[in-house]
Amino acid sequence: MRDVSFMSVDSSYAHLIAELGRTLGIAGLAPSAEGVCQLVFDGRQIVQVVHVSAHGQVLVSCRLADHGIDARQADRMARANFMQAGHGAVLCLAPDGRPHMQVALNLSECTASMLCSVVESLLDRADDWTRAGAAEASTSRDPAFFLQSV
Repeated sequence: MRDVSFMSVDSSYAHLIAELGRTLGIAGLAPSAEGVCQLVFDGRQIVQVVHVSAHGQVLVSCRLADHGIDARQADRMARANFMQAGHGAVLCLAPDGRPHMQVALNLSECTASMLCSVVESLLDRADDWTRAGAAEASTSRDPAFFLQSV
């Protein structure tokens, strides 16, 4: 087991997560020593809020599937990212091959209300993307059409 006792979470980020918890009705919400806060919505949607201290950012990441994707799905994701089609949301693959949708926010400008709105919007867009992908076989419309601003 790795000793992380020397690590400390940025106090403004910890405060932001605590405020997010109060907004969501989750008393005592706090990031891990590594700066990660994981939330599960409806028992199926996993959202991670991560402090990226090197860039002064808060990264909100929502996993889109519990498995890897095929070449057709990867192509669809790449097309959805073209010309910033997601208006800030980026479709990507995690190191384990599972697809995610992510939004980066500047920590210095981020409020709990803003973060809550981004999480909610990201969950909505992730649902849209998942539904559109499932419907792709029955239509000719590109699921990237359903990716809208978060």
